[in-house]
Amino acid sequence: MKKLFLMFSLCLFGAAAYAQESLGDVARANRAKKHSSTSAVKLDDDSMPHNSVTSTGSEPESAKKADDKTADAKKDTADAAKPKNEDLKKQIESEKKELATLQRELDIAQREARLRAAAYYGDAGTMLRDQGKFAEDSRKEQEEINGKKQAVDAAQQKLDGLQEQARKAGMPSE
Repeated sequence: MKKLFLMFSLCLFGAAAYAQESLGDVARANRAKKHSSTSAVKLDDDSMPHNSVTSTGSEPESAKKADDKTADAKKDTADAAKPKNEDLKKQIESEKKELATLQRELDIAQREARLRAAAYYGDAGTMLRDQGKFAEDSRKEQEEINGKKQAVDAAQQKLDGLQEQARKAGMPSE
């Protein structure tokens, strides 16, 4: 009797599992119903109207002259901005090189401090003999590292300022 009841309950659970939809199927069906009922406006190049300005010759002469003057002014401004942009590019490149050099020096100083500390703590005799000297040298190295960190931060701020100037001048970002 127990075996029969066990088999019946297994068959019942199997049938229920087979008939049940997965949660993913239910979610997909609900999402499809929700999106099909709402009408979304599709905005793309095909559905948007295009305004094209055509010159028909019926424009007054003064309007044409004004357009020519603005075009000439823009060209003059662009020609004057080229040397300024070149100077900014050179300044940015030199600042990037300086920042890279400062960063490299900082990395070397930190690496040397770690190596020195590892050598000191690895030798018990040195730890007992040279505690004061190690503490003084560590303090000096830390001051040097902090100074280099400040120099890197200052160089980074200067580079950011130059890049902001270039952005405001209309130069493409690199």
